[in-house]
Amino acid sequence: MSRTDAVVLAGGLGRRMHPLTLDCPKPLLPVGPWTLMEHQVAALARAGVERIVLSTGYRHDDFEELVTALRAKGVDLTTVVEDSPLGTGGGLREALRSLPGADAVIVLNGDLLTGHDLAAQVDLLRAAPPTVIASVHVRTVPDARPYGSALVAGDGRITAFVEKSATPPSPTVNAGTYVVRPGLLLDAVPGTGVASLERDVFPGLAERGALLAHREDAYFLDVGSPAALVEATRDLLLAPWPGAAPTPRGEFLALPGADVAPDARLSAGTVVHPGARIGPGARLESAVVLAGARVDEGAEVVRSVVGRHARVGARSRVVDTALGSGQQVAPHTHLTDTVRPGA
Repeated sequence: MSRTDAVVLAGGLGRRMHPLTLDCPKPLLPVGPWTLMEHQVAALARAGVERIVLSTGYRHDDFEELVTALRAKGVDLTTVVEDSPLGTGGGLREALRSLPGADAVIVLNGDLLTGHDLAAQVDLLRAAPPTVIASVHVRTVPDARPYGSALVAGDGRITAFVEKSATPPSPTVNAGTYVVRPGLLLDAVPGTGVASLERDVFPGLAERGALLAHREDAYFLDVGSPAALVEATRDLLLAPWPGAAPTPRGEFLALPGADVAPDARLSAGTVVHPGARIGPGARLESAVVLAGARVDEGAEVVRSVVGRHARVGARSRVVDTALGSGQQVAPHTHLTDTVRPGA
């Protein structure tokens, strides 16, 4: 009997997301009213996943509250903890050891949002010859340099798998979602220590003809930076991807407990989180204002994240900026393309 399980790899330090991850693991950052991880759980449920293993490391205790809440909702969720970072291959190796019995396992990085058809990707692997160990979601992009690339033969086999390169061999890129046959993959991953799926495992599997491409040009976003968090939040409110956790659509969303002045102007996918205060005449455009933060009278926040309990002073202008927890911006200050760590 076939069964689909999933692994979410969430053990990384999230350095590209600083300062927001200095006091919060990246999968727990909010995209709208939900954490990144909750959007992933919603997508996995839609694909028929029965069990999920969450592989954590950095600030692993921070996950406890969400894990408890998801279990209370009926999600069959197990956690494993990396004592030190093991990479995507090492983290997956330890997680798979907690999933006996599944014939197919969906593997997601904890910062990935995708709208592609996960169930179809699972079916592709199940229909493939047993020599195929994994299917990889791929898509074509105009500039492949920020991504790993794949050479795909006419029969759908991936013949070469190359990590990020200044001269990528193909515009077809790795979109970051894998479906694996767990037992066979464990045989291909080093038994101990750090290992990268993308650098240490998949290139060899491609040479053996053991990787299959699932080609689908659906929504996907690596939420690895504050700018990407802003983009994901805007997309959720204005044009949500298939499988996103259900969220009201509109120009802005003020969550329960937020205090927004009647004449404040909020637009372009802005979200104000509980306990945050938006002052009179403030203008927020594609802004994420986290819990307990404050944007004072006449201030402007554009394509930026205001960290927890941070404050933007009156008539300041903050553009393309990330403010860490507790950070203070003095009145009449202009910040553009700035990262300020927490106070």
